[in-house]
Amino acid sequence: MPSGTDQVLLKCKLFLLDESGKKIECGEADNRFDASRKDIQILPLSLLRQEILNRKREYLPDDKLSLPFECIFSTGVECEKIEKTLYEKPSVALYQINDTDQNNDTCAEKLSNSYTALDDFKEMYSNEFLTDIAIKTKTKSFTAHKIVLCARSPVFQAMLINDIKEKNSNIIQIDDLEDHIVQNLLLFLYSDSLETLQWESANKLYYAADKYAIEKLKVICSSFLIDNLSTSTASELLLLGDTHNDSRLKKAVENFISQLERQVYGSDEWKNLIETNPKLVSKTILLIHKRKI
Repeated sequence: MPSGTDQVLLKCKLFLLDESGKKIECGEADNRFDASRKDIQILPLSLLRQEILNRKREYLPDDKLSLPFECIFSTGVECEKIEKTLYEKPSVALYQINDTDQNNDTCAEKLSNSYTALDDFKEMYSNEFLTDIAIKTKTKSFTAHKIVLCARSPVFQAMLINDIKEKNSNIIQIDDLEDHIVQNLLLFLYSDSLETLQWESANKLYYAADKYAIEKLKVICSSFLIDNLSTSTASELLLLGDTHNDSRLKKAVENFISQLERQVYGSDEWKNLIETNPKLVSKTILLIHKRKI
């Protein structure tokens, strides 16, 4: 039943019809007024006249301004009744509705300040918590976790599963890597990150990554080395790529040499490479010249 109210709630939306027929909302009014009023209600246009003229081709196709609108009105409450009465404690979710924005901000802040799994692994490594294996160099010993080594390196996994010596002694001996390289290697295995790389450390970490089949670390190191190529380091990097059968690395060095042949061939490092590995030098020069033909 109508409520008998003489108040009318009116909500209007105004649109501008562009040349493609798309409706662009450009005005809105939400008013309550006496139903007996017969005067025209004002509906403000959010677009300025100059703005419409500046986009005349889009907003005034054929020099016509089309302003369709939508109106919704209510004359009051049609009926009133109680659907159901619940005698119980309101749900916690009910209180959360009004605080949605605040809760979202709080959750986002908590998430941004929370530790990731990698943060926790790094912390576990730093604190030597429940370590069960030692990695020894010639001068130092590092503790680690077998499960992490196995998960990150198929070579370590094979050693700890199949090699009786490492399996029984809980010691992995590494004599061909320096202490700080082993430390950075373990840091990467636990945190998937590295400290600031330098040419020498990237070169040695590349060797370690290749030895223990840690592909991501190998790519990171090779990318750093390629980005820092120079006429004095090209010979060293060419030999590194050849030794480890890294076609991507070798090709990058070959392309670099082909652009700066005179400077590279005149360097002391290249002359040393001619003496120590003439076969690699001949092969590289021949390959570069074939590509230019």
